[in-house]
Amino acid sequence: MKKLINILTALFLLTVISSAQPHVMTALEDEVSNFNTIIQSENIVEIKTDIYEAIYNIEYQQPLVVDYTIFCRPESPSYERDGISFKAYPGLSGSSSSDYAGNVYDKGHMAPANTFACKEEWLRMTFSYANCALQHQGLNRGAWAQLERFERNLAGLYYDIDVRIELFFSDKWTTNSDPARIPSSFVKSITWTEDGKERTISFDFPNEDTTGRSFWEFLIK
Repeated sequence: MKKLINILTALFLLTVISSAQPHVMTALEDEVSNFNTIIQSENIVEIKTDIYEAIYNIEYQQPLVVDYTIFCRPESPSYERDGISFKAYPGLSGSSSSDYAGNVYDKGHMAPANTFACKEEWLRMTFSYANCALQHQGLNRGAWAQLERFERNLAGLYYDIDVRIELFFSDKWTTNSDPARIPSSFVKSITWTEDGKERTISFDFPNEDTTGRSFWEFLIK
């Protein structure tokens, strides 16, 4: 991942930058220290599947980052999602249906079901608790869903649409017996190549009811 590449680059620079640049050395050392803290945490798990990769926080019972590339084209055949339910990811201590019961939060897909519906195996793979977050139903079914349609349409114009979702968290937790931490916002970045140049657009969504609002209102300018 880009984060790992940045850290490896930082490690290399630590060995070659002279002591005449102490402020640079300090910044790089802090970055490496922060990264080491993350990867040494027993609560952080890296998940890799055929369609998405995630960094998952077991304590929060929520993903921190989800990356995926859109493979299906708009004209591809589409399998139906009826009858498919969310399942635990093998070996992962994550959220469960009780976290989403009796509140305003959907099991919000990070890698979207409809985006990977061109293969039944991929579609089923999206229905994993490793790939969903506590997302306000007014966001999940509104502006978030609009943006998912937009990126699928974008895949009809360009190949290799890369998407990254970063989750940020409030101090609120669900009220069931094994609580999960509730995200405060979702930042989604969509990257593609157009006329030989890489383009990226990013959106910052608060985890609240956005009914009636366009996803363009949340564009990071």
